[in-house]
Amino acid sequence: MTLEQFEIALDSLVDWPGMIGVIGGEPLLHPDFPQITKLIRMRFPAEKMGFWTSGGKNFKDYLPYIKRTFNFIAYNEHNKEQLRTCKHQPLTIAIKDVVQDADLRSQLIDDCWVQRTWCPTINHFGAYFCEVAAAQDVLLHDGKNAWPVVPGWWQKGPDEFKDQRDVFCDNCGMAIPMNREFIQKKSEKFSLSLLNEFRNKGLKKVEDADIELFDHQFTKEDIIRNIPTWTPGNYRGDLKDDEIAPEGRGFTRTIK
Repeated sequence: MTLEQFEIALDSLVDWPGMIGVIGGEPLLHPDFPQITKLIRMRFPAEKMGFWTSGGKNFKDYLPYIKRTFNFIAYNEHNKEQLRTCKHQPLTIAIKDVVQDADLRSQLIDDCWVQRTWCPTINHFGAYFCEVAAAQDVLLHDGKNAWPVVPGWWQKGPDEFKDQRDVFCDNCGMAIPMNREFIQKKSEKFSLSLLNEFRNKGLKKVEDADIELFDHQFTKEDIIRNIPTWTPGNYRGDLKDDEIAPEGRGFTRTIK
């Protein structure tokens, strides 16, 4: 994001009732990071702000800016212990490829733990109802599905963000009750249609990656069996209290 884009984003959130988080990628790689923190302090108190980082070469130099600007700091450096113990939900398995029952798929998406516990997002293209949707749009659609960043854009109800939901949710793996992957795993699980989309886009890292094609079909019985032990929000396996994190529960309703 340019500094101008970042200012517009901040101004659109003036009435946002919760925390405002700065995330990435890695925010500390932005060439104007000190100016970004200044723009934040001009508008919001530190108590309103959160910061997500994996550290890196700039962390020590920028730490004074971070401490002045953000009250909440999530520092996930992906060290050897985290790589060994932390599990993440596979993203590149399109639910439309592996859950053929349309009604069951809709139930899972409607209670997606990401939209239930995370937040809408702004990037350099515009605004989105979901952080994962924003990433998909950058990678596959050149941002064409973004909303304009105007005051109150985040007040859209479910019917109003159906346009983005219809594009992104069927292509996402976040709502699938399944085994998660250790961060240190070298291969990437892909379902076929999403792998083809990435390849058609000519993304070099996909061509260079160790790809594990995932073609398992989840039945209703599979889903019901997996739900009780599925806690995708508990991704900090290096923390002793992660299993009681409130965002951990993957599905909260009864499958009909």
